[in-house]
Amino acid sequence: MKLAFWKRKKSTDSVVEDNLMASIKSLQYDDVGLIYPYQQNAKNDADFYWESLEEEDIAYLLDDQYVLPWEELFQLQQNPEHSNVLNLLNLPSPTTLHPVIRSEGGLSDPDFKIILDGWCDQNRIKSKGLIKRIGAVLNVDGQEYLLNETTWKLVEKVKEFARISNKDNKLNQKYWAQIRSLANRSQANLDEFLRKTVVLAPEKLQLNLRKNLISQESVVEVQPDFDEAPSNWLQTFDRYNQVQDQYSISLPDGGVAHVVIDPQVKNVLSEIKKMPNRRVSGERAQTFLHNPFAQLGDDATEVISPEGFEKSKQDAEIYSYSLQIDKFYNELAHYVSAQLTLNENSGREQQSILLELSNLEQTKYFISAYEKPSPIFIWAGYTIDKTSYLDHQVQELKSDLTEIQKYEDELQAQQVLDLSNYSDRVIGIGEAQKLNSEFIQRDSGESEWLPQHLMELEQQLQDRFSDEVLELLEQRIKQAEQEGKDQVLIPNANTEVSVDDAKKLLNSLSDSNRKEAIETLEEPTVNLQKKKKDTLLIANNIDKAEFTKQRADQLVFDEKNHPPARLPLSFRSQEFGLKPHQEYGVAWLQNLHRYAPEQVSGCLLADDMGLGKTLQLLCFIGEYLENAKDKKPVLVVAPVSLLENWEAEANRFFSAKFAKILSLYGENLKDRKIPKHLISAQLRDDHGITHLLEEDWRGDADIILTTYETMRDLEFSLARIDWGIMVCDEAQKIKVPTAMVTKAAKAQKADFKIACTGTPVENSLTDLWCLFDFIQENLLGSLNEFGKTYRRPIENLDNVDNEVLEQLRNLIAPQVLRRMKHDVADLPEKIEVNHCKNITISSLQRQLYADVINRYRKLSEEGNQGAMLASLHSMRMICAHPFQLQPNASIHESPKVDWLIKTLDAIKAKNEKVIIFTEFRDIQVFLKRILLERFGLNVTTVNGDSNTSSKKGLTRQNLIDRFQATSGFNVIILSTTAVGFGVNIQKANHVIHYTRSWNPAKEDQATDRAYRIGQDKEVFVYYPSIAANDFDTFEIKLDRLLSSKRALADDMLKPNTDLGKELIHLI
Repeated sequence: MKLAFWKRKKSTDSVVEDNLMASIKSLQYDDVGLIYPYQQNAKNDADFYWESLEEEDIAYLLDDQYVLPWEELFQLQQNPEHSNVLNLLNLPSPTTLHPVIRSEGGLSDPDFKIILDGWCDQNRIKSKGLIKRIGAVLNVDGQEYLLNETTWKLVEKVKEFARISNKDNKLNQKYWAQIRSLANRSQANLDEFLRKTVVLAPEKLQLNLRKNLISQESVVEVQPDFDEAPSNWLQTFDRYNQVQDQYSISLPDGGVAHVVIDPQVKNVLSEIKKMPNRRVSGERAQTFLHNPFAQLGDDATEVISPEGFEKSKQDAEIYSYSLQIDKFYNELAHYVSAQLTLNENSGREQQSILLELSNLEQTKYFISAYEKPSPIFIWAGYTIDKTSYLDHQVQELKSDLTEIQKYEDELQAQQVLDLSNYSDRVIGIGEAQKLNSEFIQRDSGESEWLPQHLMELEQQLQDRFSDEVLELLEQRIKQAEQEGKDQVLIPNANTEVSVDDAKKLLNSLSDSNRKEAIETLEEPTVNLQKKKKDTLLIANNIDKAEFTKQRADQLVFDEKNHPPARLPLSFRSQEFGLKPHQEYGVAWLQNLHRYAPEQVSGCLLADDMGLGKTLQLLCFIGEYLENAKDKKPVLVVAPVSLLENWEAEANRFFSAKFAKILSLYGENLKDRKIPKHLISAQLRDDHGITHLLEEDWRGDADIILTTYETMRDLEFSLARIDWGIMVCDEAQKIKVPTAMVTKAAKAQKADFKIACTGTPVENSLTDLWCLFDFIQENLLGSLNEFGKTYRRPIENLDNVDNEVLEQLRNLIAPQVLRRMKHDVADLPEKIEVNHCKNITISSLQRQLYADVINRYRKLSEEGNQGAMLASLHSMRMICAHPFQLQPNASIHESPKVDWLIKTLDAIKAKNEKVIIFTEFRDIQVFLKRILLERFGLNVTTVNGDSNTSSKKGLTRQNLIDRFQATSGFNVIILSTTAVGFGVNIQKANHVIHYTRSWNPAKEDQATDRAYRIGQDKEVFVYYPSIAANDFDTFEIKLDRLLSSKRALADDMLKPNTDLGKELIHLI
């Protein structure tokens, strides 16, 4: 490599002297720079130096002369590599003179001038000698002197300004700001106007920094500054929402500084202005400190010096840190925690900062923060340098966590899949099994069992069944009817039966085989669409009793002389007392519980609505938790609205010493579930198990409140808990043997199980079997055995076997407690108002009614299958809301509305409250309008989709509480579907069923929202019905049917279902 000549060793002093002489003779100047003649063959060091400058593109050749621009010369003077050879240029000595600058006119004048008016010495005495300037060289009386860079720039800027012809105030300010800055640094002598006229035009910014820690978060304040900035510059800058082109700032001496903002500077300041209070915090602050240019825009590289910004960081004591990780392990050699040692990268003596990764979750967050695609790593507000060594340490941490996760996955899977962790009834884990039984398939609500002789015949035909047999049987029935015969010969059986029995047989065969066909067709499709999802498999007790809990032969309880109920100490007995039937209920529960779990495993609490079942159960549970030697937690499963009622009653009737309650649903559930990605891959992928609770999810809670859906979804967690008591409130939710919630309930491991429902039999006696299969397994035998022994004889409408019915009653009696309100409750009278059942039909309704009947007959003759239901709905609307069919009719064409207004007028006079039940939204809206116009009431409406959770808006009970809180007359409109669970409206004592339910039990349930414990007035119940003197209307027929079904309601062993096949009689 060829060394630059000035880096080579010099030979003799004489050579140097020759070089100087040569340079002196040949060096010249002009406005551009230094000029030196080019020598084709360099003869001395000066020649070689100029040659090198040209080779490095510092000087250039022009007309056989080297030209070194003045800008390059001043750069060479600042470069230490050239300090020893600049003497080869034979530069003139530095001048001691300073420019004298004066002005003509004002800044706003178009002919404003700034003039170089001579030179002066350090004492401000103007030189009188002959002075001539060529570029950066002053010739004073024949002697040459070199200007410094700042002075040269000053006189060149003055010269540049003088050449401008079209000037304005903005341009004058800009140039004067630039000239003024150079003049001050050159110690130029200014006239009085220029001295007092302060204009600043910063082209560079210095970002001063101030770092704070607010709420454990790093916050950096950015303070933009510039040379000669007035002391109150920042306050002025902050005063405006937008960056100004110019700021006028008052000075301490009474003057004004005009700060003119350059476009590039303005862009940078605008980015700073976007920062709230010029502050950045958290990760954004650390990113800004690492690279401010990325946030401040493209112009920042021209406006801000990187070196200056680094100095600002040091001045603010903002440094990055190096990091050392020291890990700690347990006896299983598993990582448990780590200590982080941070050392400041400042070169000053500072103590190390110690931080802890105290658990696995925090360690995961640490690794996640480190692996973000960012050149910086921020932890606990500290900026940490990433290094290859730190990369290696973090990878080791990840490996440690992977090992732990692998171990925990195996442990988690082992705990979930180990059948010994569940009740004895759980026999496996796998995909849900399809349950087949004729006593499940026929739960349609139409319990019509074949007589015994037909059942045997049906089984005979099923064994040799074919479509041809079904078609032949249908043909023979038709033929017998056409020929007027009483008997039909059954194919393949050589047996004759009556035409009616043949029809029953045909219907039964058609139903069962149609269902089998549908299941066969649909099953493969379902399997293709659904991913594998295992559940707990239980002994289902369908075909045979696979799981049995033996009950004691005799469960002694003296109804008249029973021991008094033991109430918990936390019960606020001085403020509240139990009613006699409630004390009896608690004592009955406690008597049964003393036999548990060996001799009895549960009971059915079937009290009528409104008798205080929840309070009785809370007293029972509270006493157990206070006094049991080896108490276990209690599980309560119910719909959401009832769970809120459970919690409300616990808070109302019991002191703070009552058991600790945990609500395991809604928002509370989220924090206690294991995130799906943390569930073992074996459980997640092989078994489809994606819902599990954290290991310590229960904490110190004694009572767990949860929903049926949550119990179903979290069966693998809940079924591993040893429950002391389990309550299923509104237990009709687990009356279907095939339902997943039913299976999940039966899989729970509980010493004493309580099914709580006022309607244990809704569709068929299978409901009762299913509830007892939950509370006392195999007491009623397998489902098929129960169906043949009890259900079939009892539900045979042709010949009910009352003896078998009584046998069933006696068998379940020791474990069933059922009281009706009219038997035990100290309630005021419930009065059914009958005169409203004969409201005369209007002429419009009569006309509309006739139209519907005629249309129905025509559609029926055409074979329209939907004609009946459509016609029933139309007739219903004609009676209740004819304006839906005839919007322009007079209000008097609806006699039910007339009746309603008159009735409400009478109730208003008594200052009492009213509930109006109707499930039809169009009728609700219509009634709201009528009530607003007539009574000025903005009536609340509660439907089945009103919120039941307090997490969002007003809940059903909130809306009802608001209604009850108003004094005097008020009306609320409810749908019967909104009052299934936990809704209490005792402040109302008038109940109007504006439209009727298909199910009398649901209708009574709606009425009992008002007629329950706490009601202190007589309750009046109205069933307004439209009537005609020449025919029975829809509403009259419906009332008659509901009344006949209601007569059976008190017998819990008899289904109380929706109207099914009876609907045809309504037309």
